[in-house]
Formats: sequence, C-alpha cells, structure tokens
Amino acid sequence: MKHSIHSAITPSPAFDCDFVRAAQLRVAEMHASTAHPVEPPNLLELELALGERVQKCELWAQNWRNRVYRIGLASGRAALAKQAVRGTEAMVQYQYNQLELLSKLDIPGMRVPKALAFLRPKRVYVMEFAPGETIESLLWNRSGRADLLLACELAGKILAQMHILRTEKISPLPVEPLARDLAAAPWHLSSREQTILQLALETFARAELRIGEIYYDYKPANLLFDNNELFLVDPPDTLRQGAHLRDFVAFQSSMRRHLWRLSLRRPFDRRRAAIRQGMAAFEHGYLANVGTPYPEPGLFAFVVRVFELQRTAVLMTMQKGKINMARQMMPTSSTVRVGDSLANRITLPLLEMEKRWLFRQLAHELPM
Repeated sequence: MKHSIHSAITPSPAFDCDFVRAAQLRVAEMHASTAHPVEPPNLLELELALGERVQKCELWAQNWRNRVYRIGLASGRAALAKQAVRGTEAMVQYQYNQLELLSKLDIPGMRVPKALAFLRPKRVYVMEFAPGETIESLLWNRSGRADLLLACELAGKILAQMHILRTEKISPLPVEPLARDLAAAPWHLSSREQTILQLALETFARAELRIGEIYYDYKPANLLFDNNELFLVDPPDTLRQGAHLRDFVAFQSSMRRHLWRLSLRRPFDRRRAAIRQGMAAFEHGYLANVGTPYPEPGLFAFVVRVFELQRTAVLMTMQKGKINMARQMMPTSSTVRVGDSLANRITLPLLEMEKRWLFRQLAHELPM
C-alpha cells in the first residue's frame, strides 16, 4: 500500500475521505512554496496594514511551516502575526477569514482572537494577542492538573456545540473512497493487518455519522485556556467536509501521543494519570453535550479507531514529506532548518508504533 508523495496528484478539495491524498497534495504545495520564499514583515508594512504605530515586531516561535511574531503596538496592546513560510496566499487568507466566522458561532466558553490585518504579499495575517496557556503546556505542568481537567472538559463541550451547529446530515460514509485513501498511505501492512482493515471497513459501513464542515486541527497545542475560557488560535486553512468525529480524533490522538512520549521518557511520572483523566474529561464533555451520539454507543469506540488510523496515515505522509524537504535543503543551505532532525527521526517510529497499536485495538473492538 505504498504510494510516493512525489507521484502525480490531481488537486481536489479534501471532502469526505481524501485526507491522506490531500496531505500528499499539501506536501507538494509545500515543496513548491520553497521556490517563493518570503521575508519577515517590517514595521512600516505592519503600520500601514494595522492603521496604527508599531513599536516592535519580534520572532516569537517558528516551525518548518510557519513563523509567529509578537507585535508591540504604541497603544500598549499586543498582537500576533502568523506567516506561512511554506504555504499559499489562499491558505493564509482562509485562516484570516475564519477568525471572524468562528467568532460568530457564539459558543459559550469559546473565544477567537480578533482578526486585525492581512498582508497578502508576505503571507501574513495579524490577530489580537490571546492570553492563557495551551492545553499542551498544561499537560507538562506538574501544578496544572486542575486546569488541565477543566480545559479538556471545556474543549469537549465546545467541540460538541460546534458540531451541532455544523451538522449538514447524518448518514454513513462511503467505504470505497476511505479504502482508496488508506491504500495511498506511506506504510506497509502485513497480511494480518490487511485482513483486519478489510473487516473493519465492512463494519464501518454500518455506522451513522454526523457529516459537515470540520475544524481538522482541533488539538491541545491550538487551544489556549484562560479564566475558564478557551481560545482557538490556529483556525483552519482550507475547507474540509467530512465526519465530525475526525475533530474528536484529532484531540484524543494528540493527547495519547503526549502520553506515550511521557511514558517512554518517565514511565512512573504521575502526569501520565493526569493525561488519561484529561482524555476522559474531554470525551465526557463531548458526549454529554452533542445530543444524540453518532455513531451509536456500540460502534463509537470502533469508528474512532478507524479515523485514528487514517489520521496516523496523514501524519506519516506529512512527516515523510518534512524529512524529504530537510534532505533536499540541507546541501544547499546550512541556515535552512525544517524542524528538529532528531525529533523527525523519532516521530516516524512512534507513528509506526501507533499504527500497530491501532490495528491491535481494531482487532479487539471488532463487533462480533
């Protein structure tokens, strides 16, 4: 089931089930954007876009795709600017527009930073500075256990309300496109895993699901908790339609990977129990507020595993694309850095471990 991310890809919106193939397209776009590098925004550009004086603009954080700048305004306010180092103007424009659209959902406990400016040539949008600490940070904070549980439960409640508002229909997903998408994953499946997957897809076809617009990257790193409110600080960069459970999976699978990393480094650390409790609080917050659960309770955990498997395939695709970019750029420039090379090498084995674990879970949870 191997498929090269450099093979011909037909651009298409990531509707329904084409998430692995959409990731392949995203990697191709990232490769193309390296041919069109962008310089950081300067103070004059920011002042013209914001309509007020800017005192400073400092690089605050960066990864292989984005730079984040902290901006100090003459009024004393702070703002953040996000720049797509690898991406397109359309992606940045979509994120900028989403800030306003998400704020109009009017969900209790949910906050969205106000959109302030968009600098198209620099692939930058500016938003107000959001206070608080990410749920990801709370995971590693030994004294933040109470806040972690509150934040996780609130994250579940907010996601449930978002899904209710965005439900377009309730129906099964077609299995054939999902099977084709999983076949495009950059992994090798044993004969046993192929059999499990076939049986899983046959069962999956029976599940009734909430379908509509999804958030996609609803994960602990993108949610800031402050004063019993949650700020959504990394809005979607493209429209994605599909099963709402994908958002549930994005949060829970990210939490589990943090749990595994902590378990490998410190197997007796008490924070492991806090992460498990956070996952349970998120699930309770979601199921208690989403109304009638879809799929039915007897299939819920099983369907979550299928979507987790697809998300793992997406992450493998992106990770291999990141490593390929790092290898291509290393000989040409010692100043260009695509993520941490050691972290890159560790992440793929962890994703492979997660894939094998998910297949064992699927085999165990297959309805008899």
